[in-house]
Amino acid sequence: MENPETILKSPEPEGAVPGGDGSVKSARQQAYDGLRAGILRGDFPQGEFIEEAMATKVTGVSRTPVREALNRLAAEGFLVLHPRRGAMVKPISTNEVFDLYDVRLMVESHAVRRICRDKLAVPLLLFDICDQHDAIVEGDHLAFADLNHRFHETVVAAARNAVLCQVFENLRANLTRVAMLSFQLGVRKTREGTMHRTLVEALAAHDEATALAVTTEHLGSMPRVVSSLTGVRQTE
Repeated sequence: MENPETILKSPEPEGAVPGGDGSVKSARQQAYDGLRAGILRGDFPQGEFIEEAMATKVTGVSRTPVREALNRLAAEGFLVLHPRRGAMVKPISTNEVFDLYDVRLMVESHAVRRICRDKLAVPLLLFDICDQHDAIVEGDHLAFADLNHRFHETVVAAARNAVLCQVFENLRANLTRVAMLSFQLGVRKTREGTMHRTLVEALAAHDEATALAVTTEHLGSMPRVVSSLTGVRQTE
């Protein structure tokens, strides 16, 4: 393995265009991607601290890009920074997941209504995402979680409401973590893919009733997943 310091100083770091600024950006992205993947896979459990020394060893880059990656992940809601202690993986409580479900349902339902009632165009990207979804290998939970978020993000963006998009973006970290949990617990990508296609078809036809029904059913897996883990009833 290369000396981590050379990733920053070498004129031709792996996976980057030769050049000073490109080299630094490559190291930052490598650190960010590695730490984010570790959090989502559960390699760094909720409530535990990620020390810089361990992070540099895991990601293969030096402390500076690791520190920047930790700050970025904290800003996105994956971590909580504690002075003199480091970065703690932010725990997600049962109540937070149910609250997340409520807000997400409101945001996506509003987007669906807006698209159907105003007869807005459905982005071709949604059809492309469905095709990409079919190509993902079963068991690659991280790739599917990221693509799943991209799908729902595109649906919300199609409603042409900048504030709504910002609200949804603020949910990204927790939504992705809950999605990873659901896939790890056995929610099949084939089922999710079928519902995505059904939703896109309903939106393209501006069929509000069907689109809302699919949205509600699709998002209903969130409280069911948490209930299966904690024993908390969905009505609580």
